[in-house]
Amino acid sequence: MADKITITTEGFAEFDAQLKALADGYRADLVAKQTLTKAGRVAMQRVYDDMVYRAPYDSLHNTSGIHLRDTGKIESRIPNAGDKMSEYVNESDAAITVVSVKKSAVSLSQEFGNARTAAQPFLRVALESNIENVLTTLKSQLGQIIPDYWKSLQRRGIK
Repeated sequence: MADKITITTEGFAEFDAQLKALADGYRADLVAKQTLTKAGRVAMQRVYDDMVYRAPYDSLHNTSGIHLRDTGKIESRIPNAGDKMSEYVNESDAAITVVSVKKSAVSLSQEFGNARTAAQPFLRVALESNIENVLTTLKSQLGQIIPDYWKSLQRRGIK
């Protein structure tokens, strides 16, 4: 089983207060969808690009023409009931962003290895090597998206 990555952040009490003020009198799930999920998608783009670059490929044995990197995707959403059952998603998480590939025997064997195949991690390594960039981009995106969204709400007469 993979080690759990822990990221320590500061300043989120103020950020949380801003989001709550923004959502006051308006649906919090819509605020999160219009701000957090959009920022998360942009922040994780470099992880996705790095995953595509690192995904192992065997041109001699690949007869299907489908490659791991072709099944990759970024998904940013409000956590659903299934997400909240995961040990990696907290009940208080307002949004999650996931970079993944199609779950298959091949993708699992490449990432974690098996009795015949040595592990060639590409997803975990892509995330681990880009954590600082993800946090910097997320901060920058939220700094742009939240004020723009606030202005949009005010133009529509909300608040």
